[in-house]
Amino acid sequence: MKQTMQMIGQAMLVPISIITVGSMFMGFGSAFTSSGTIEALHLQNIITKGSLLFTTFSVMKATGDVVFRNLPLFFAIGVAFGLAKKEKGWAAFSGAVCFMAMHFIIATLLELNGITPQTTSVEFFRQQQHLNDIAAVQRASIYTSELGMFSYRMSVFGGMAVGLITAGLHNRLYNVKLPLVLSFFAGTRTVPIVTLMAGSLLGVLLYVIWPPLGGMLAQFSRLIGDSGLFGTFIWAVADKSLLPVGLHHLITTPIRLTELGGSMTVCNQLVSGTTNIYMAQLGCEETPQLLVRGFQSGRVVVHFGALPGAALAIYQCAKSPHKKVVAGLLIPVVVTMILFGVTEPIEYTFLFVAPWLFYLVHVPLTGLAFVLTEMANVSIYGGSLKDILPVLLQPAKLNLWGYLWLVPLFFVLYYALFRFLILRFNVMTPGREEDEATTRLYSKQDFNEQQGMRFARHIIEAFGGKENIEQFDNCISRLRVQVKDGSRVAPEAVWKKTLRAKGYVQVSERAFQIIYGAEVVMIAGDCKELLDEGETA
Repeated sequence: MKQTMQMIGQAMLVPISIITVGSMFMGFGSAFTSSGTIEALHLQNIITKGSLLFTTFSVMKATGDVVFRNLPLFFAIGVAFGLAKKEKGWAAFSGAVCFMAMHFIIATLLELNGITPQTTSVEFFRQQQHLNDIAAVQRASIYTSELGMFSYRMSVFGGMAVGLITAGLHNRLYNVKLPLVLSFFAGTRTVPIVTLMAGSLLGVLLYVIWPPLGGMLAQFSRLIGDSGLFGTFIWAVADKSLLPVGLHHLITTPIRLTELGGSMTVCNQLVSGTTNIYMAQLGCEETPQLLVRGFQSGRVVVHFGALPGAALAIYQCAKSPHKKVVAGLLIPVVVTMILFGVTEPIEYTFLFVAPWLFYLVHVPLTGLAFVLTEMANVSIYGGSLKDILPVLLQPAKLNLWGYLWLVPLFFVLYYALFRFLILRFNVMTPGREEDEATTRLYSKQDFNEQQGMRFARHIIEAFGGKENIEQFDNCISRLRVQVKDGSRVAPEAVWKKTLRAKGYVQVSERAFQIIYGAEVVMIAGDCKELLDEGETA
């Protein structure tokens, strides 16, 4: 079960990868098509309606809209693609077929029963059924339009359900054999045919059960909204605690992209999920202030203050002969974290040498950072310069003053606490080991080898060879591999000292995760190329 949940969390990264790009387009496009921002920057003589620049930024904003208006479809395709073991292209195509079939059947049944956009609007529920404002919004929030089809608002949940069903059917049927007379429809061609029927049946089922389920989700989102700072602390602690086992996406994604993160009307459009609300507010000129409780603002405190403080403590605690090497290791990690938000290399630095330092110190302090950020009414999206740069172009909507004291406070707190604990309990962070090889600098030849096929061959051999690998994949920072015989996999020391891994996790007897940080994409690409070619020698 644990391995399955990890695979689902990993599959979520396929559609999530486009959200970052979409948010950047939305941020820049919205900023430079907003009259307030244009006037604040004194660009009204350069960026005018109808000009080439205004048209360019309008296209950028529309590009971002493509992402956030079609996330359910992207999740249906992305999850199906991510969980497919073979013939991933056919799985993605089948996911799209299943998704469209489901919503078209729902639209047909709604129309046959006289349920239309007009009879499900907030105004209709207010005037015709005499509901109060909150109840009317909750009732109306169940309905939406998907790809032009009037349907239920299932958000990312609907897309994920389709992706999971499609992947399950695909993995069973992609190589199915049929009688000779039906051989044209055998194998991969069977999958979209079956998912077309599965999507139709799913549409019939959801037509009946989604209204009560949607109502329950609306009530649960209110519970999250009413939980206040305690709920924020619990969410942040759960999110960080699940990072080592790769399940944190199961916590963050529903809050960011579904009704579990709440719903809000922005520019006369009902939007659900903290990220979707934030992006909609960013693109709406009528919105005076951005979402505060978006479960994102605390990341800046952790990434810009807390973890750099811990990194400085690790450097200070290193033995004098090793300090230069440790600095060379930590500086790129901290810079990457601030620029791109990749925290795992620095977090795994102390996670694997002292898990208690991660779970008993870093995790609860992360929860505290999110709580204090929310108390300070900070409103920002993301936790890296990549994310926040577009948002900074609309300063009138932002409140960043809390960062002026929170970031330095957590830098000092982490530095002092980590320095004390490392020295007090003799934690073997980089540079404190007796074995100097563990902190040595690598040559350009070493680096080039790591990027090339030779290094990929070493990794495959460390997993027991191609014949021992059942499934090989990766997320944004780690290799995720399932083998036939776990005893043939190289021990942790080999991965860290010889293969330069930043971390090693044995999930089960046959499932392993090897952490490489941001470069894992290139490493995994080389390995997959060798595995596909059948060459490892």
